[in-house]
Amino acid sequence: PDSGNYAALGFAEAAGVPFEMGLIRNHYVGRTFIQPSQAMRDFAVRVKLNPVRQLLQDQRVLLIEDSIIRGTTTRTRIQTLREAGAKELHMFVSCPPHRHPCPYGIDFSTKGELIAASHSVDEIRKFIGLDSLNYLSLAGLLEGARANPDDHGFCVACFDGNYPVEYEAEVAKDCFER
Repeated sequence: PDSGNYAALGFAEAAGVPFEMGLIRNHYVGRTFIQPSQAMRDFAVRVKLNPVRQLLQDQRVLLIEDSIIRGTTTRTRIQTLREAGAKELHMFVSCPPHRHPCPYGIDFSTKGELIAASHSVDEIRKFIGLDSLNYLSLAGLLEGARANPDDHGFCVACFDGNYPVEYEAEVAKDCFER
């Protein structure tokens, strides 16, 4: 959950609401979304994140997430929060939906791996088990980065599908991992 903390702190400050850590991360467990199998990802999430029941019991909880790639890690996290007694669970994601694969080194090389490539926001919300789900728009992301929307200087292809360099999907992952 650490990767969403800066966005969560900014949201809490702007909204005038308290920032609380409802999940405590075990820092000895590595990145979960890059585990080779779903069973390993689910186990790693269960071991990695520990709910603070005193903060969650009978509460309406807003989570701020940096991204949702497959949705499976987030789904497991939401189940943990529900088991800890959260009354409602709402999520804001601090980037647009990832709808296009990234051949440039991030570990999601096919559209089939991306939940937002084939599902609506409401379908994702239901799959994950949230009461509400909202993403930052691409315009909002670029504005937040104080970038010129026409010449922002960084790649957003995973959001809009406009790749700065052409690539062949079949060989991209192998080439970049060598």
